[in-house]
Amino acid sequence: HSLEVAEQSLIASVPGIMLYYRRVTLSIRVVIIAAATLVSAARNHVAFVTNSQRSRARAVSTSSTSEPGRLSRSVTTYSSRPPLFQSKFGNNEDIFLLSIDGTLASTSRSRSWMAICAALKVWPTLQSNMEALGMNPDDFGWKYNKYVKYNIDKGEPYEWLLKKLSALSSITQQGNSPDAMLGCDAVLLTRLLLEEQLLDGGRSNGRGGKYGGKFHPSLTTPAEEGSGERSKVGSRPLTVGEIYANWPELRDVARIKYPFIEESPDGNLKKQDPLIKIRQYMKELFSMTKHTEGESNILPSWQSLAHDVLLDYQGVSSQSNDESIILRQNTMLLLGHDAQIPLALKSLSLLGFDLDIESDLEIPDGDGIAKALRMNSNGESNDLNIKLIVTTADKARERLMQGLVLVVPDTQKYETHSAMIEQIVTDFNDDSETDFKKNIFVIHSSLEVLKDCKSFLGDDAPISSQGLRKCILPQTNTAVNLFLPKWAENFLGEQNDAEMDPWLNLVSEEQLLELISARIVEAPT
Repeated sequence: HSLEVAEQSLIASVPGIMLYYRRVTLSIRVVIIAAATLVSAARNHVAFVTNSQRSRARAVSTSSTSEPGRLSRSVTTYSSRPPLFQSKFGNNEDIFLLSIDGTLASTSRSRSWMAICAALKVWPTLQSNMEALGMNPDDFGWKYNKYVKYNIDKGEPYEWLLKKLSALSSITQQGNSPDAMLGCDAVLLTRLLLEEQLLDGGRSNGRGGKYGGKFHPSLTTPAEEGSGERSKVGSRPLTVGEIYANWPELRDVARIKYPFIEESPDGNLKKQDPLIKIRQYMKELFSMTKHTEGESNILPSWQSLAHDVLLDYQGVSSQSNDESIILRQNTMLLLGHDAQIPLALKSLSLLGFDLDIESDLEIPDGDGIAKALRMNSNGESNDLNIKLIVTTADKARERLMQGLVLVVPDTQKYETHSAMIEQIVTDFNDDSETDFKKNIFVIHSSLEVLKDCKSFLGDDAPISSQGLRKCILPQTNTAVNLFLPKWAENFLGEQNDAEMDPWLNLVSEEQLLELISARIVEAPT
């Protein structure tokens, strides 16, 4: 009888329990919706304020027609006003080291073009190879007034070669050695690709699909398309992935198999290591770029984020409606090789400013470069100036805050990019107080350089903070963050390696701009 009474009481109380549960659930949902609404409103407000400031700053800019290698020019005034907001990651004490190649500028195509020019100079017999493949060697003339007029045309018979060289640029045009950053490997790769394609005998021509249509020559006539013999197993050229996986061995084979041949005074042919001549001709090519015109496609194309990285857009002051754009004082640009200084200066001048250059190292034909840069594409002097400091890693620390700092490796000492970054990090770490937090962000498009940077970051494992993997240097509060840009022309496997490496971070354009432009902000105290 007692069990029956208890059972009836429980059945009677179930509706009440269910009603209470529903009321509690509804209350929780109301609270969650209200909180989400507040958070969304706050985010929209911050985004509106930031975007309004940036759009108003750009609204007064006078933009010219966009040209290859050039961003829209902006009429800019400079202001000494303090920033409206300070970075949450260290009160504007954060330091950003950014490589130009791949990160701020897309250089793979222009440097692939240079590699072909140098290869024809090192091995003149390649001219017959190119003619047999339907290419005109004269298109890659040695004099600057010939090759700078290159017009990108996807229908050109050499388009496949440029695309294949560009696809492998992360290992042939960049790396942790002066020769790699100069692009010597790309010259050797050019010889290898042309020889392989010639041996193929046209059997892979006209291949369709995403790969074949991009990295194989196209058939130019219906007769060739009908008569072309399809490649057989074992006779095809190496794929991009196969070259990437085996490049160290292939590079050594190409260097031995294709020497530089010079005729001695007694009429005998003398074989030499081609690397010596490759260095010489690549340096000559870079020195010629100071004569290039603004519309030339031999010049690199700036990434869309370059202006935001270099310039700090400020809002409207309380006394004036004028906008102001100031040069960021915590950014350093890393140049691949000292021979690339003329190309870097010419490219920077296309951002819409005259460059007031101050250099701590001797620039070959510096007067000629400065004279060429004083004039814009219309032949008129520009009233807008940027102070550009060209210096080495050991002087970069003291040069910060004096202008836009362009750090150049000391190739006389065979200085690598990782050694250059280590020098800069060490100098900033020496004057860092233990109770003061400082972040150094290294954004480099070479995975090899980033991996070699891990050697000077100490033995402690990296920590995860605010979604970033960072290394705290011993006995200091200085944190070093290593980033591989997602938008750089990296091989897909390199991004996967960076994702799995505890010391490295993958960064998108939006994430980098959030870090640099302080979109995640807090009011200064």
